[in-house]
Amino acid sequence: MKKKTLFIVLGIILVLVIGGIALFSSLNKEKESMTASEFKTLMEGKGFVVSDATSQFSQYDYVEQVYVAAPSDYSYKIEFYELSDVEYATMFYNNNKSIFESSKGNASGETSVSMKNYSKYSLSTGGKFKVVSRIDNTVVYLNVDSNNKDAVKDLLDELGY
Repeated sequence: MKKKTLFIVLGIILVLVIGGIALFSSLNKEKESMTASEFKTLMEGKGFVVSDATSQFSQYDYVEQVYVAAPSDYSYKIEFYELSDVEYATMFYNNNKSIFESSKGNASGETSVSMKNYSKYSLSTGGKFKVVSRIDNTVVYLNVDSNNKDAVKDLLDELGY
């Protein structure tokens, strides 16, 4: 009886250790970024209206490509930035995260994740849902009404951001 209990306990420990290793490795892996042209193609394929907004950032030589995508009813927009390198993307991410944090109200919910090659911050406050998400040298930015939260969360999941 004691041998059987010992084997059961060892089996449970083994399952927990393997599960923990698998969870850690999945959290610690890198995400794959998309290019601006891949973003444009994917969003147009989903029926979104995509505009090139790069010229609005012509004074910043580190901004290589900017697309703004909106559903056909223009109920919200999602911005995609391709920057010259990871350092500028990180700076862009941190700046927008700080702006979002300064808009927090008393009743707000936020999440923040930073791993190998990506960072993501989201905030729900004052009837708005705000996200800035970076993978490598690319950033996705959105600031939408809360009634669009589920739609944009699904879209971000599909994009991998």
